[in-house]
Amino acid sequence: MFSMRPNAIVLAILAIATLSCGGGGAGSGSGPGSTGSPTGSWQKVNVPPGATEVNFVAFNSSNHWFIADQNQGFFRSTDQGATWTQINSGLPTTLGWTINVNPANGDLIASTYTGGALNANPVEFFRSTDEGNSWRLIPSGHLSSVTALTGCVFAANTNIVCGGYWAPSPSSGAWVSSNGGLSTVGAMTTPPNANSDGVFSLGRNPVTQDLWLGTEQNGVFRSTDNGLTWTQESPSDQQISDSDIYGITFDRNGNVLFASQGGVWKSSKTNSGYTWANVLSNRNVSAGKGLTRDANGNLYYGHDQDPSNPTDVYLSTDNGNTWTAFDSGIPPGLQGRQFAVNPSDRKLYAVITDENTGSGWLYRTVNSVQ
Repeated sequence: MFSMRPNAIVLAILAIATLSCGGGGAGSGSGPGSTGSPTGSWQKVNVPPGATEVNFVAFNSSNHWFIADQNQGFFRSTDQGATWTQINSGLPTTLGWTINVNPANGDLIASTYTGGALNANPVEFFRSTDEGNSWRLIPSGHLSSVTALTGCVFAANTNIVCGGYWAPSPSSGAWVSSNGGLSTVGAMTTPPNANSDGVFSLGRNPVTQDLWLGTEQNGVFRSTDNGLTWTQESPSDQQISDSDIYGITFDRNGNVLFASQGGVWKSSKTNSGYTWANVLSNRNVSAGKGLTRDANGNLYYGHDQDPSNPTDVYLSTDNGNTWTAFDSGIPPGLQGRQFAVNPSDRKLYAVITDENTGSGWLYRTVNSVQ
């Protein structure tokens, strides 16, 4: 059976196909402008005219750009956003959700989402070996809602690990491929009652090389075997406000941070496991969404829309201990949904969305992140 514990955010996702995920958290605990902050502001980036609901952005080593749009599917640009080509040939829907570049070989791993209702359209993963000119279905089982907001993660041994939520019990919603997406095996969590809780986010720790997975109501899980098995490392949401973990990242020392309904939580390693501190709290309805780090370890955080918290993007230069607004050039009061650093120009890119209209845009920092 399905894990059907609907929450406000998931219902907003499924309400109509043109809406983005919605849901909760205002920021507090911001520092008054940390020293050493990256300078500059944001500028809007050209996207295809039909791509009005941009949901995800990725880049490959050739500085080719890829976006997923919730209505028009997937696009590629080989001239840094000046022109775009739609790359949907062979796909069953144009309900684009995420698109990742496999760092091992440059393959694209893309996912679609259900649209207007559970099981309304296939929620599936696809692989392309030719930058989206053609696609092959990855045999990954059934999901009835959406895939993880972060897309997939790529383990140190080149395993591909992906997933989503509302998978048939006892499935965790996560799968692992050791052959580039040709075949997959299911991943399991401990405790087993968390299996049906789903995969909301994924991340790889650049310091320790272990993998991390965020869930709906059972906190975060850790894998030390490249995604095959997972162990719970934070309490369930009955103990701390860590439900709906849509973003995961890591500080310079390898400490884990995740974005949830309670804001941003940060780990400390102990002999018996991990303890967690709320380093940026949600006092209202702006729950966490996008969370990432740049090559220098600066951290960036975005959240759901909240009139009382109009800051779109927060920045921390001190490993998440303090946060300050970093959104000059972006209209206030929007959602900071997803972030990615382009390795070619070293600029940070942000997918910014309006939950009220379903619109999504692409922004980047004016200056490179050095």
